[in-house]
Amino acid sequence: MKKIALLLVSALIGANMLVAQTGQTVESLLKARDKSDADILDAKKNIKSATWEKRGDLFIEIAQFLSIGLYPTMPMKGIVGAETILGKPKNIVPNGVNEDWIYERITAHFVDGKLDSWDETKPIDPDALDKAYEAYKKAEELDAKGKFRTKSNVKTSISSLRSLYLNKGVKYYGEQKYALAVAQLEKALDLNQYPKMESDSTFNTGLITYYTGIMAQDAKDFTTAEKYYNVCIDKKYQNDLSYHSLATLYREMKQSDKELATIQKGYALYPNSKDLLVDFINYYLTSGQSEAALDKLSQAVKDNPENPTFYYATGTLYDTMEKDSTDKYNAEQKKDFHGKAISNYLKAIDIKKDYFEPLYNLGALYYNEAALILKEADKLPINKKAEFEAMQNQAKAKFNEALPYMEKANEVLPTDRSTLQTLLTIYHRLQIYDKKKATQEKLDNLPAENNGGL
Repeated sequence: MKKIALLLVSALIGANMLVAQTGQTVESLLKARDKSDADILDAKKNIKSATWEKRGDLFIEIAQFLSIGLYPTMPMKGIVGAETILGKPKNIVPNGVNEDWIYERITAHFVDGKLDSWDETKPIDPDALDKAYEAYKKAEELDAKGKFRTKSNVKTSISSLRSLYLNKGVKYYGEQKYALAVAQLEKALDLNQYPKMESDSTFNTGLITYYTGIMAQDAKDFTTAEKYYNVCIDKKYQNDLSYHSLATLYREMKQSDKELATIQKGYALYPNSKDLLVDFINYYLTSGQSEAALDKLSQAVKDNPENPTFYYATGTLYDTMEKDSTDKYNAEQKKDFHGKAISNYLKAIDIKKDYFEPLYNLGALYYNEAALILKEADKLPINKKAEFEAMQNQAKAKFNEALPYMEKANEVLPTDRSTLQTLLTIYHRLQIYDKKKATQEKLDNLPAENNGGL
């Protein structure tokens, strides 16, 4: 989202600084729109490229008339302030230290004294962008001499329209209207194919192509997402991220063969990519290839010795292998896996003291050991009292080992239900009744829908 926000700033500045004020008013623009509508219905005028070019120019002006000159982070007042452009607001609605300035057709939102965003509450024409786009396409179609695309004024207008589409697409993305966002960015990318002025360098083609794929994937439009990720790969946009995102897409589509092929191709080109390394590990884990995953994790730890995530992942893998219910591993191997899981969890916690996942997993590992000992103790005959008590003490020792990790996990994520339930049992077994009572109260007060923190 940070890069998307930067795109938005770039788009707004680009779109709103390209066209100067023309002395028009809302009323004069509406009148000009009505005339243009009449012109394109006129049999003599609607076959002229100039008629459609003029219409495109008009609708670009209409599209940005209400916000021309505005850009995020501009101050409220002063010679370069929003008030100089918008005038005095009809109403100011305070929101803590922030303010909304209300005008007849637009509302400006200020955060910490600077313009954050704005909404056109009553646009002059809500379809102005698409009408401009269609008009320019028609002007090009009717241009028999092929000069339309190369005219300097057209280059400037196309650049402005392109930026306005980008702005609108990013706005839709922020509103989670992903399909609409994609439609805007696709038109921006199409307009980017037109000839440009030498000074036109604000449009980051690679980044925008990549995010069009991201937005399409968010919209579950997998065909479009795949198309744009592949464009990025072909054009070498965004380097390893394009392979990572395409692999993620194939995983979501459950096309494991394509997922693996994409990871392999990307990793061969970008062997230092952490994202593709994680993709490899996840692929092997989900496909039951534990040894292959271990190889990748070993390399990850070697290359990134201070990254706690890889130690946590290694611990989780060994933990999983120890619990394997097939005959793939013998008892001695599982004992080794057990120790390695503990050491890797400890390493992850040593690097990152508040790392919830290894804290919880390590506590759960000791807890499960205690539970297993108690289960075996319950199988003893009644005359094995000494052995029973010894096993009870062993289980108590394991609960004591689990306790500090579960308590720390609860401190990091106090609303996680599984942690609280585990602590409840540990406190009961260790006869720590005051903490058991407090934990029960926390559980009782936890919202019903909160089934965990992650």
